[in-house]
Amino acid sequence: MAISKELIRQAIESLSETEGVFMDAASLVEDAFLMAYAFPDEDDFMAACASTRRALESLVRDEVASSDLKYEFEDWKSYHYQHRVGQGARATCRIMYRRTGDGIEVKGFGHRRIPGDFYERMRRGRG
Repeated sequence: MAISKELIRQAIESLSETEGVFMDAASLVEDAFLMAYAFPDEDDFMAACASTRRALESLVRDEVASSDLKYEFEDWKSYHYQHRVGQGARATCRIMYRRTGDGIEVKGFGHRRIPGDFYERMRRGRG
C-alpha cells in the first residue's frame, strides 16, 4: 500500500519542527517522499520517520557517535540508524549532516540503498 500524501505531509511537518535542525526545505520534502518509497508499508514508514526524528534530536544534543566523511564530503558526518528499533537489526538509514554554531545542518536523510545509494544521491542533487 502506498503512503498517503497526508501522512507524508505530517512527517515533513514533524521533521521540520525538530529544534536545532536546519535543512533545505526542498531536500526535506524530497527525502520524506523517498522515505515513503523505501518503506511503502505504513507502519514501517511511520517507524522510520519517528526513528529519523529521534536520530536528529540525538545528533543536535551530540549524544551519539557518527562517522567523518572523506573526499568531497570531508566537512560532513554520517550517522547510521535503524528505521525500526530492534536488537541486532542492521542500520538501514543514514543522515548526512554537519555541526553549526546552534545545531546541525542536514544535507539529507533516507534509506541506505532505496531508491539508490544514499551517498550517490547526496553527491548528485544537493548543494
